[in-house]
Order: sequence, then structure tokens, then C-alpha cells
Amino acid sequence: MSNSKKAAVSVGRPRLARLKTLGVVAFLVSSLTACASFTVPHASKPKPAPVAGPLEMPEPSSTEEVPDQLKKFYEQKLVWGSCPSGIETTDLDHCASFEVPKSYEDPSLGNIKIQAYMHAENPKVGEAILVNPGGPGGSAVDFVSKNADFVFTRGMRKKFAIVGMDSRGTRWSTPIECLTDKEKDKLLEGNGQDLYTEAGRAVERFEVAELGRKCLEHSDMIKWVDTVSAARDMDVLRHLLGQDKLNFLGFSYGTHLGAQYADLFPQKVGRMVLDGAVDPTVPFDQLSYLQMKGFKASLQNFVTWCQNTGDCPLPDGEAGIEKLLDFIESLQQAPMRVGDRKLTKSLASTAIFGGMYSHHWFPRLRQALTAAIKAHDGQYLLQMADLLNDRLDDGTYEGNQEEAFIAIHSLDYPVQGDQKSWEAQAKKMKEEEPVVAQFFAWGDATRVDWPVKSKRTDLKPLTAEGAPPILVIGTTHDPATPLVMAQNLAKQLSSGVLVTVEGWDHTAYSSLGSPCVIGVVDGFFQEGKVPKPGLVCK
Repeated sequence: MSNSKKAAVSVGRPRLARLKTLGVVAFLVSSLTACASFTVPHASKPKPAPVAGPLEMPEPSSTEEVPDQLKKFYEQKLVWGSCPSGIETTDLDHCASFEVPKSYEDPSLGNIKIQAYMHAENPKVGEAILVNPGGPGGSAVDFVSKNADFVFTRGMRKKFAIVGMDSRGTRWSTPIECLTDKEKDKLLEGNGQDLYTEAGRAVERFEVAELGRKCLEHSDMIKWVDTVSAARDMDVLRHLLGQDKLNFLGFSYGTHLGAQYADLFPQKVGRMVLDGAVDPTVPFDQLSYLQMKGFKASLQNFVTWCQNTGDCPLPDGEAGIEKLLDFIESLQQAPMRVGDRKLTKSLASTAIFGGMYSHHWFPRLRQALTAAIKAHDGQYLLQMADLLNDRLDDGTYEGNQEEAFIAIHSLDYPVQGDQKSWEAQAKKMKEEEPVVAQFFAWGDATRVDWPVKSKRTDLKPLTAEGAPPILVIGTTHDPATPLVMAQNLAKQLSSGVLVTVEGWDHTAYSSLGSPCVIGVVDGFFQEGKVPKPGLVCK
């Protein structure tokens, strides 16, 4: 579930939404407005003026107790310097890498490189905030490099160094590598199978297994990308940054990473904010069910908004959703030609469901749907899908979130149930939401043959006993991480403090967020102010 630029719904893959935050969606919209085909004006935020002088970093503690087999990892030195080619930088930005063990239980199995990125407007670094955008598999390095001055207010950037660490298996760290760009095109463009048929499920299971096989042909990375290990990597970075406590801001699936860290290292938690929370006790198929309900409501909200603009290609009410889904379905048999490419059902679904993450998408999505439905012009929906999929104009892809998404979930979520229970769940979903169930049902049924099995046997609550207050933010109509999950996580955490935000976007905090949310988050990080229980931001 990501804040980074990824497809909204895993159509044709195990059914679960990849998540983006409000900040990233707004950033992507600004990219769309830069295209000549989209004429809505946009004023980009200027980059801050450079600050002269080398970084002055705090020294790591020499008295911190570390298990003997892990000491060599905690004794590394971060060397901050220029970034690898392809990472956006200014004079305020720096990169460093370090190593962690593939397995914390058996460090002799080999090491993994972890890439870190720092945006420091004050060269004398005191406190840092580690940020994760979710996904899973979203690049925190890319997120911070492209969005630090957009997501964080100026006061936050002046006080804290903003740090992104690509989790194990993701883009700039030792990555999972499975597919060529052409193969990824085929995967993302493919319309998938009708999973409500036995034959369709069999094909889908084979394709998921085949993807896993291709991953293992490249390396064994898909064996080591569980979120618990990634949380342990964060503790190594905390120490190497000279931070006695970890300040952390996690969005969407990044909240799961933060909650795991707090449960593992409650005494090392500084100030932690989890925005768009994932409930660690919710199984994979139940999360898909909750997302189905959330996205259906968001589609209805979009149709209502579209009707109120007076220039909408969709009828009002349920008929609007049916027309929208009928349009998507028509692309199954008759994809829309766009130059030498095609707008397929899968790509249109990516654009449309992706548009539900933030109201910032709505004007662009309406324009794109008007062109596609009324003029048979699919180029604008294709542009949106490409942005969400990290596909560049030359046909190459930034990052590897498609592969990382599946691999991380496969380790974090054990396959549960059997054919009988999967059929019952899918039947229930179709009875309740006959139009959209196809995009969310049968998740566990398609993951059975993934070659690396989860070692977990249950999904236990994360309590983080002994941690200081942890803010958990949930938005009332968040389609991808419904409010009930934030409510549950806040209750599970021994020191969880729930902040409810009224709205329809996925995640709430950014420099464009509501003054209430900005005040709460900035006040918590900068001054340690804990909001009163039951706070609702409008």
C-alpha cells in the first residue's frame, strides 16, 4: 500500500490495492498537468535555497547493547555523499548505503545493501525523521527526493533531516528483480482471468507461480523481504544516524512497518506517526473485502462530484458506477488503440481506481473519462496508468514495486483458508457488490503456488508495550485503508492515540493537508504535543 507511484488495484494479480498517500497523488497530478494534453494550470513549489557546508552528523552511541552476531552491522559508518544516477537531488540532499544480514536469525547467509537518502536543510543534523511511503515496495528514497519539500512544512524541514530508506528488496536497495520492461508491460496490460471460473483461477495461479519462478532465477531476494526484517533494518539505520530514538512517519503500508518496529523496539521509539493505518490482525482476503467496500463508496463519491461539475460523462447514482464499470469491461474484448499501444481493461482500472486515492485526481480523471467514453480517445487514461505504474515515455519502468508488492505480501500474509472458504468469501463479495467484486475477490486463492511460503502462522496484534505515545491517523472514507483499521491499530498499541480525519482521501498529512492535521502532526514531532483523545479533524 503505497505512497509511491504504483498501480491502484492489482488487477490480474492477487487482489489488493497498492497504496499512495495524498502527497504523492497530488505530486503525480502535478506531473499530469505538466503534459500538454492536460491544460489545468499548476504552480510548482520552488526548491529551497542551498545551505553551504558539509553535513555534521551526531555520533552513534558506543554503549548501546547489540547481540554479538549483529555488532558488525551496528558498527558500520555511514558515508554521506552524492547519490546514484537517477535519484533527484539538490545541494541539500545526500545518499549513503549500509549492509544488513539477509537473515537476522542466521547472519552467515549473506548480506543485503540498503540505500538511504537524506534531505537536510540544516547541515548540522540533530534529529531526523525516517519516512516510509508504503506499498509495500514503494521507494522511500524516491519519495523523499521528489516530495520532501511538498509533504513536509517548512518548519518541519528546518528542524529535522528527512530520511528515506528503501526497504530490502525495493528499488535502490538490493532489489527483487524478476521481469524485463517488456515482460512488465505484458503483466500490467494483461486483462487477467475471470476468477469466478475454475479455469480462470487455475491460469492465474500458474501466472503468479511463474512470476515467482522468474524472480528466483535472478536471485533469492524474495526469500528475505518480510516486514519484520525490514523493521530490524530501520533499527540499524537509527543507530548509524546517531539517533537514540527513532522518529518515524509511515503512510499506508508504511504504518505496518512502523508498528512492527515499535513492537520489536518499544524503548527505541521516539515520535511516531502512522497515517492511513493497516490493522496487522486483518487477513489478506478480509483486507481485500474492506477495500472493495471502500473503493465502491469512493466511486460513488466521484460520480456525485462529477455530476455536480455539470460536465460529466456519467449518469448520476448507481447508474454512473455501472456505466463506468461497463466501460472498463468493454476493454476486455476491445482494447482502445492509443498509438502503438492499447488501453486495456487492466490499465483503465489502474487509472480509475487510482483516481480514488485523492480528490486532486478528480478533474483529471473526469477529463480522461470524457475523452475515452465520448471520443474513444484513451490517451489520457493511459497517461494516468503509466504514472501510477512508474512507466516512463521510453517504455522503461522506475522501480520494481509490482514484484516487491507480491513478494512482501507473500511473506507478511500466510495463505489462509481453503477452496471452500475462498468460494464462500467470493460469493459473499459478489452478492454485496456485484459490479466491483471481480477486482478484489479470490486473493488468497491466487497466491497458493507462490514459491516462497510465509513462515508466519498467525496475524497477532502489535502492542508495543512500553513505547511512548504513537499517533494513528485514520480518514473516515479512506478507500484503501478504511478507518476501522486505524481504530483497531490504535486500540492494539498500548500507547496508541487515534486521530480521525473527515474526508475521502487515502492518508491525510502533507503540506496541503488540513490545518488541523498539519497542526497535530507538526506539533507532535516538533514539541511532543499529544492530541486529546477523540480528536476529529475536518
